[in-house]
Amino acid sequence: MTTNLICESPADHIRVARFLRPDVRPALYDHGDISETSLYKELRAEALGGLPENGTLILNFGLIDWFPTIFYSLLLKTLEEVRAKHARVVVCCLPPNVKDGFELMGGARSFPVYSTEAKAISEAKK
Repeated sequence: MTTNLICESPADHIRVARFLRPDVRPALYDHGDISETSLYKELRAEALGGLPENGTLILNFGLIDWFPTIFYSLLLKTLEEVRAKHARVVVCCLPPNVKDGFELMGGARSFPVYSTEAKAISEAKK
């Protein structure tokens, strides 16, 4: 199995997931249903499973070069699951080309965006 992300907990109520590959499309297009894709399953096992109620999931996009529509679908599915835990999702480190696609799809209305992971962690600790 290919690892597409790494997760850690800088505080009890915070999970950070960093995408490790510039192009995760192979892990997004491997199944028709977003919840069955290998990337979503990996995100669920590594980040969502350990996210406590009222916690914060930080998604670091620093290495991502490709942001297809299906990636946004993955974010919305993640948001749905996180909200069920009364938790929140924030994103950070959006490269310019990814930020453009993210904003075109309405991402800034659904997700708080921070320029750095450190800033996202600092805000989540408040």
